[in-house]
Amino acid sequence: MQDHNEPLYLQLKKILRTAVVNGEYAPGQQIPTEQELMKQYNVSRITVRRAIQELINEKYLIKSQGKGTFVSQTRPSRELVKLKSFTEDCEDNHQVAKSQVLSVTVDKANKHDISRLGVSAEDKVIHITRLRFRDDVPLLIEHSYYPYPKYEFLLHHNLSGSIYAILKEELGLVPVRSEKSVEIAYATAEQAQLLGINKGAALFLMRTVVYDEEDHPVHHNIVYMDGVTYRFSF
Repeated sequence: MQDHNEPLYLQLKKILRTAVVNGEYAPGQQIPTEQELMKQYNVSRITVRRAIQELINEKYLIKSQGKGTFVSQTRPSRELVKLKSFTEDCEDNHQVAKSQVLSVTVDKANKHDISRLGVSAEDKVIHITRLRFRDDVPLLIEHSYYPYPKYEFLLHHNLSGSIYAILKEELGLVPVRSEKSVEIAYATAEQAQLLGINKGAALFLMRTVVYDEEDHPVHHNIVYMDGVTYRFSF
């Protein structure tokens, strides 16, 4: 732990969370004792306890009275069949969803936009990149693509909240179905930094096309999800 600009408890928290996320501590496994962590990382008991308590609050760890602290065996789930927003997923798991907008650009349509949105090579798309959080923990990186200029109004809104709420407000549009595919990818250095995991860690890569009531494509997403923290249900 060498970042002198970051509190020691936060540095230790990130180290332990990364160990959990990358499977160094398996679900149900006991982590080292407070004394062992104090000795290993040369920190105080207060530092260790604060780091552990925050990970307990974020449901990475669970404390068993008189036995020790263990890796939680529960994970937030995502339903693959029903169309559901990230915010709804979090609410279903009694968690708080937050978003950080990383970038918003208007780009020339590429082959993926053309095939998924039905636009032409001469068209443009709005590319929105967001880091999505569950209870203040970064969970996924989301790239969303909307046809331009149809959804040009998105450029004038705060996109850190629900984009679907904006679509309903502006157009009365409610997405009704989606087509999804999931594969495995491995975290780049930039993705690892954003998600607080190791470079090369396994990620779920989910590609989605979302349709409206008239079966017209509304947008398509490319989402990179923490492969350890997320699980899927069918």
